[in-house]
Amino acid sequence: MTNYMQFLKENISKELLSELSDIEFIYKGFHNYTFKAKYKRKDVQVRIPISNLVNHDIEELVLKSLSATLYYENGILIREWFQGKTLEYIKLTKEIQLKVIKKIKEFHQLTLNVPKMDFHHYKKGSKKYVDLVAKYTKDADLVTSHCDLSAKNILINETGNIELIDFEWVRKAHPFFDAITLVQSQNFNPEIVKTEFCMTDQQFEEITFISDEFRQHGYESVYSNFVINSDTPKIGKGLTNLSYVQNDLFIQIKQKNGFNHLNKLSLFDKLKCNEKVIFENENMIIRKYINSLDINFSNEYIIANIAKAISELHCSQIQLKNNSIRQRIEKYIEMLNDHIKFNLIFTPDIIKTLLIYAEFLTNDVPSHNDLNKENILLDNTNNIKFIDFEYSSMNNIYFDLSYCASALVLSSELELKFLNSYSENSNRIIDINEYYKTKALANFYGIAWSLTINPEFDFSWLTNNVLDNLIYFK
Repeated sequence: MTNYMQFLKENISKELLSELSDIEFIYKGFHNYTFKAKYKRKDVQVRIPISNLVNHDIEELVLKSLSATLYYENGILIREWFQGKTLEYIKLTKEIQLKVIKKIKEFHQLTLNVPKMDFHHYKKGSKKYVDLVAKYTKDADLVTSHCDLSAKNILINETGNIELIDFEWVRKAHPFFDAITLVQSQNFNPEIVKTEFCMTDQQFEEITFISDEFRQHGYESVYSNFVINSDTPKIGKGLTNLSYVQNDLFIQIKQKNGFNHLNKLSLFDKLKCNEKVIFENENMIIRKYINSLDINFSNEYIIANIAKAISELHCSQIQLKNNSIRQRIEKYIEMLNDHIKFNLIFTPDIIKTLLIYAEFLTNDVPSHNDLNKENILLDNTNNIKFIDFEYSSMNNIYFDLSYCASALVLSSELELKFLNSYSENSNRIIDINEYYKTKALANFYGIAWSLTINPEFDFSWLTNNVLDNLIYFK
């Protein structure tokens, strides 16, 4: 674990350190440590570089042009403290989105002699990438661009004033590059962004392609080698993988078991209900971290939107590997051979009935297969997001529906509205008999899976979802 105060003392002069008081560590970024302190009787941000990836000569041009900068030398920055929140913690109303865009447009007007963005810094890229980069890097179109508009680099205070921070990556670039980052990194409304930046649908698609491939190159050649370290906060909710968060990134180290990670997550990138993958290889997944708003799972509107998101997934025409539900259940049953409570409740006849049904599960739609509460998020624009598609496969339409309804403990009334919302959005008629058969199977599968991870798991709240629905097999 890094001693942040010791790092500060070792990396600034004694004279400068003597002028600082009330020093408080704030956060660690990829390239800097940030502190809050008092300097010449003012509250200030103190930022100390930890990486040599950044050309501080460029940043110096920007910071010395800003009145809030009080000290800058060799990447060490002291600037007036802006008392605000980063956008990741703010509900992004249309008003706030417009204010941020206005601030960015003002930044684009700065006449600074900074170099052009090098879109081939990491590698040349695909032919389409090369052609599009040439199209969007003509000198006449370039402006002073921030080029790193993550949620942590935009602040807003109580009166609605916007402040941009962290200018290490400022370059001359097409204004669309900053614009698309707002959509990709912060979930800005694409229609608002296109309107405010006078961007056509074709231009939006083209700049999205450039941004996607450029970020992919970056993570392949640089970031994937060092993002995990002793200071990276670990998220403990996942049952299978090792998950971390650093700045605005979610980093997952794959723990494969033969049933998971069989499909590339980029298959889901075009879905609104999915957070696009930034980087994936055999061992790691990186995507934007979602600070989920609190979700009321007994709210009709929320439940209807979850059903709508499931419908989007099921209607997407994405082709995945066929489901392995039966094989997984058989493995779990073998592992639970000595589990007294499990075997007392679920007799051999019950298990046989469910295994036969699992054998003939149809593979009609792309299915998430693990829609529990932890895998359903609400982002800061009130969009439902599904995460952890690692167990996804083709499956019948009722598996996600029944698994989700059970995990959310929906009342009978809400469950009916949930199914109706799915039916309306997918144009599918619900076969209620098949739904309840699948509900019995999905709950049995969930119970068995959970017990293999935690033998003390209390599954009493799920038992009736199996036993009560066995009547539909008669």
